[in-house]
Amino acid sequence: MPVDRLAGLGGAGTDHLYQVGWTPLVLPAGAAGVAAPAVLDLTTGTAEGPEGARALVGRVSEFLHQGLTDPARSGEPLAVVTGPPDADPAVNAVWGLVRSVQQEQPGRIVLLGGEGTGFPAAAVDPSVVGGLLASGETQALWRDGGVVVPRLARASAPASADGHGVLDPAGTVLVTGGTGTLGGLVARHLVESHGVRRLVLVSRRGAAAPGTAELVAGLEALGAEVEVVAADVSDRSVVDGLVRRVPAGRPLTAVVHTAGALADGVFEGQPAGRLGEVFAPKADAAWHLHEATEGLGLAAFVLFSSGASVFGNAGQSLYGSANGFLDGLAGWRRERGLPAVSLAWGLWAQASGLTGHLDEADRARLARGGLKAMATEEALALFDAALRSPEALLVPTRLDRDALRGQAAGGELNPLLRGLVRTPRRTAATGAPADDAADFAARLAALPEREQHREVLDLVRSAAAAVLGHPSKNAVAAAQAFKEAGFDSLGAVQLRNRLARATGVRLPATLVFDHPTPLALARHLRSELLPEPAAGPAAVTPEPRVAGPDAGPVPVDGPAIADLDIDGLVARALRGRG
Repeated sequence: MPVDRLAGLGGAGTDHLYQVGWTPLVLPAGAAGVAAPAVLDLTTGTAEGPEGARALVGRVSEFLHQGLTDPARSGEPLAVVTGPPDADPAVNAVWGLVRSVQQEQPGRIVLLGGEGTGFPAAAVDPSVVGGLLASGETQALWRDGGVVVPRLARASAPASADGHGVLDPAGTVLVTGGTGTLGGLVARHLVESHGVRRLVLVSRRGAAAPGTAELVAGLEALGAEVEVVAADVSDRSVVDGLVRRVPAGRPLTAVVHTAGALADGVFEGQPAGRLGEVFAPKADAAWHLHEATEGLGLAAFVLFSSGASVFGNAGQSLYGSANGFLDGLAGWRRERGLPAVSLAWGLWAQASGLTGHLDEADRARLARGGLKAMATEEALALFDAALRSPEALLVPTRLDRDALRGQAAGGELNPLLRGLVRTPRRTAATGAPADDAADFAARLAALPEREQHREVLDLVRSAAAAVLGHPSKNAVAAAQAFKEAGFDSLGAVQLRNRLARATGVRLPATLVFDHPTPLALARHLRSELLPEPAAGPAAVTPEPRVAGPDAGPVPVDGPAIADLDIDGLVARALRGRG
């Protein structure tokens, strides 16, 4: 379908354009038993520009690392307290970081923002922090003596969703990452749908980037003048030079910043110096573009951010932080009467330099999380709508409501999405669906010892299969190493989180690495749920052994039949027959 038709279908072109709003929360009673949190107060002093933001994020990283890795503090809530994040790039960078760490460490970290009388002392009272944790909330703002929490909602449709008339065809548009996949798609769209006739496409490789010759030829065939520049936009002098070289007769009228770099990895394993790798092409470049164009009267200043900065995404804390800086910069510019919009994109169907590494398993995992890929035409229609929106931050993404309802039923739904689907009642201690963890522990305690082992093993295998996208626990053998089954660091985090929700037991991030098979993990988890009483040698009984499809023969004096992994034995037998 042509883009102009898609954008003209009433609200259809903006159905997947969201914004973040704030709604009051009534804190539940009965949270007074929560331990006093360890607090990092960032409400004093200022941090301007990307260097200040990096320093602030570094302080937060050190605080979280200490709190999460010290065994003596394993039950201690952690509270990061800031000023309002909406129009502060550095504070938004902190929120972008912490939101992803919260996905890796559910039920442990609270983000609190605010200002005014009673803040921050009242906000970090144990009853407030405990009330938030009891509600399953992870972020809040302190306003007028009360608490408001973020909720995603559909963005108000602009008067015109096509974005036409915003950009002057006689002017120049600068696109960073312009020879990349998304930059190239945007460049072509600007020419085809907005009539832009002069483009400056900037990237590290410039004309040497794959496909650049074809891109330029296609744009020139449409009547556009194209200049391709190899440049590092994280260097302020380079950005100044790019702006100066724009001819006076074709003045710079818009900037679209699509450049970026990933720095994936679980937070606890990220080295301190890696933040700069992702900050430079995202945050540094955006700030330099802002400073270099501040007085030029631009019509549009569009920043390509990521949903990781808004939702949080396990394994993308540094990337979320850099994109959070962009979100805050857009709000900061708007407060000063300058045009800006930050687009916290969901997944494009078109693979790019930032998503090309995703395989089918990765995309399936995203789909189970409720994130559907957007066709290029759909994403560009949302880009158009954003050009006319009064909001500084928008979230263009396609959400799968059925998948979100499934997450809500399993207690896994991101609180930010609670305004979109119904959610079950939650327990105070774990944020899991009410009573599930307590029911499991009680049911386990009532079973004979050998049945306890089988029950916990079934739980581990079922959770592992769900993380990997398998329909049945039979796909995960008891003695098979998690790594061989297909687990990476992010899958390990998801499995740890599922088991923690199901059992109410706080589990370390290294769980899967410390106990590398379902059988070993089940033994550990049972010992956590039902610690063995102290006993003399006469009371000690051999630990049951469970055979899986990759294990050797079961000895005659081995475990009783109730302890065998029957499914695994059958699978091995069937493979032998094949």
